[in-house]
Amino acid sequence: MKSSCTVLFILLAALLLFTAGCTTPQSPAAATPAPAGTVAPAAPQQAVATSAASTVTKSANIDTTIGVKFNDFSCLNIQDQIGETYLDPGQKVTLTAAPPAGGGVNVNVLMVDENDQIGLRQIAPKWDAVQKNWVYAGIVPVIQFNDVTGPVAKTATIKDQHAYYLCVDDRKESGTSSTIYQVPVTLTLI
Repeated sequence: MKSSCTVLFILLAALLLFTAGCTTPQSPAAATPAPAGTVAPAAPQQAVATSAASTVTKSANIDTTIGVKFNDFSCLNIQDQIGETYLDPGQKVTLTAAPPAGGGVNVNVLMVDENDQIGLRQIAPKWDAVQKNWVYAGIVPVIQFNDVTGPVAKTATIKDQHAYYLCVDDRKESGTSSTIYQVPVTLTLI
């Protein structure tokens, strides 16, 4: 009998604690930011970015790395990072990129709309010996950096309302490797 009274007392005490916690005012928990992630090809992208909704000037920054496998490509959905559905005509963007840590490869970095991002899956870059750059047949990037060997930056104006992507392309290498390169990119909406 004594042990059943003890169990009953513990259950009552626990119930009282849970009920008391529900009736007292609680302060909202601080949001814990998700860790900056890398992007694998054909996988959902994860990264930390400031929300455009939290600023009056509708500017947002994406400051992350995009992981790309050797001789492959990978894309990051810009809208997922800034909390917008589309980028609008007239918006100015500045894209900066740097070579992957450890070097060894010179990747291409592109900002493309949703249609060209789909096209990148079937179109590998071809070297244009006359123009001395990488060409993506049928793809019209908003911004394109070829063979990134040092920090680069460029500003462009969005022409059409679309979803946009930041893509890192290493599909111009020969050989095989299981290496995944982390390419630092920053996008600022002006």
